[in-house]
Amino acid sequence: MAALPRHRRFLGGFVCGAAAGAAASCWAAWRLLRSQSQAEPGPGPVLLEEPVEESLLEKYGFPEAGTEIRCYTNHALSYDQAKRVPRWVIEHISKQKMLGNADRRHCKFRPDPNIPLMFSAVNEDYLGSGWSRGHMAPAGDNKFSTRAMAETFYLSNIVPQNYENNAGFWNRMEMYCRELTERFEDVWVVSGPLTLPQTNDDGKKSVTYQEHMLSASVKHALR
Repeated sequence: MAALPRHRRFLGGFVCGAAAGAAASCWAAWRLLRSQSQAEPGPGPVLLEEPVEESLLEKYGFPEAGTEIRCYTNHALSYDQAKRVPRWVIEHISKQKMLGNADRRHCKFRPDPNIPLMFSAVNEDYLGSGWSRGHMAPAGDNKFSTRAMAETFYLSNIVPQNYENNAGFWNRMEMYCRELTERFEDVWVVSGPLTLPQTNDDGKKSVTYQEHMLSASVKHALR
């Protein structure tokens, strides 16, 4: 690559230096105004801000930044509006939360009322599909609260699962996480769907899923 002419390099350096100087000047002016406003309060009583209580679910941060987070009584999630499933779900469980009278027999799968219906899965999507409705945050982890358990039945917390996996390996994984509360006072669990690619006849791999609104097959090629 040929070197830039001297005047172009000088102009580029001048622009960068001017931008940096302007930013530094703005920062210094803002700090000065801020210190003056703090040192010279106006007349009237000073209102102190109440400390914000840190959410238990946010204690160690969320798995991914830059996505829309939805918080519920005992779980939080990042929702994928295109696929109508969560990207990930985080929950907090403890020995105390396993105790209570909440009963899943009184809960029903239904669209999440916090998500516009045009972006939400519905129960009809699962009828005749061959897939079962698999919880990410399990209902059994929330016996302490009827509301918390009912919220796990929102379809925003559900992903399509093979029934044998849902009732087999996945169920045993949920029981293992609950057993951890016997050894640890607090347990945080992060779960999410895994979409496995299929190999086509031409050797290329793709993921195919049914789009809910248009009932069309959409393929995403994987490198």
